[in-house]
Amino acid sequence: MDLIRPRRLRVGDTIGVIAPSQSARYIHPQVWQRGMDMIRSLGFEVKVGRYVMERNGHSAGSVEQRLADLNGFLEDDEVNAIMTVYGGHSSHHLLEHIDYDLVRRCRKVFVGYSDITALNIAFLKKAGLINFSGPAFVTFCQPELPDYTTDHFLDLVCGRRERVTVRASDVWAEDRWFEKEGFGPREWQSNHGWEVLESGKAEGFALGGNLGTLMLLSGTEFWPDLEGAILFLEEDESESPATIDRNLTHLGHLGAFDHISGLVLGRFPTNVGFDDDDDISSIVERVTKGRPMPIVTDVDISHTDPLFTIPLGQRAELDADKGRITFLERAVD
Repeated sequence: MDLIRPRRLRVGDTIGVIAPSQSARYIHPQVWQRGMDMIRSLGFEVKVGRYVMERNGHSAGSVEQRLADLNGFLEDDEVNAIMTVYGGHSSHHLLEHIDYDLVRRCRKVFVGYSDITALNIAFLKKAGLINFSGPAFVTFCQPELPDYTTDHFLDLVCGRRERVTVRASDVWAEDRWFEKEGFGPREWQSNHGWEVLESGKAEGFALGGNLGTLMLLSGTEFWPDLEGAILFLEEDESESPATIDRNLTHLGHLGAFDHISGLVLGRFPTNVGFDDDDDISSIVERVTKGRPMPIVTDVDISHTDPLFTIPLGQRAELDADKGRITFLERAVD
């Protein structure tokens, strides 16, 4: 299937917020309002899905309710982009029920991360829509939103630049600001930069997201074609060296590392538990052995802040030695 670009987001456009996985009811009203205000300060309007505060077990409403919000915003001419509240564990419930022809016809910017990887990959595979692994609504709720996050997001979804180059952020944070009295401030740390596990340069199309969620798709019609991909992978603090090793090994058994052209690993939160005796470099060396490609880790994506936006399906270049990733074309029309 030929890939299509979504229509670019412009100042004054409306972003529709949906909860296809976990309910938004767990977000404090003050924090929620901060997110609304921040998105509006960037020049956009916000429209909230009817069912984002619903709860059905560990999910945000029933499958039918979550689909209603997604389809409603796809068909709503007043909504120009769709952003998810955050992740969870159940966005893949929707995959077999989505009208992918509708996704393709509407050509709307779609952005989310973590568990939303299931939707990101399915939109690319089944609809051919370039879409974005990037900030969720909750990203904009934090007390000190870095320019690094917003600049890369706006560069890509608004098409502000023909080519977007990303380097390591100056600082990073992983503190649970939403549990603090007053919801802040953040605890920023100096960033030592991305770690090069294998040097070199590669070009390919950007693909990936959350590792565990991606692996849910193996053996299904939603599994992506990895040939020539620069694969971006990240995990959250609920994982461990053992579970990340298991999933990377599974990925190797599927032959993924025989087909991709480069590997980009996000910064793993400290609570994952990697240390000198159980480190990510040893796991990666084992699962990719004999398959030369540039590999970097500690990259600014997903479950630590700040994060940059990845245009899934778009051509990219990874230069491990120069510490940069360049998205080579505009991802939007």
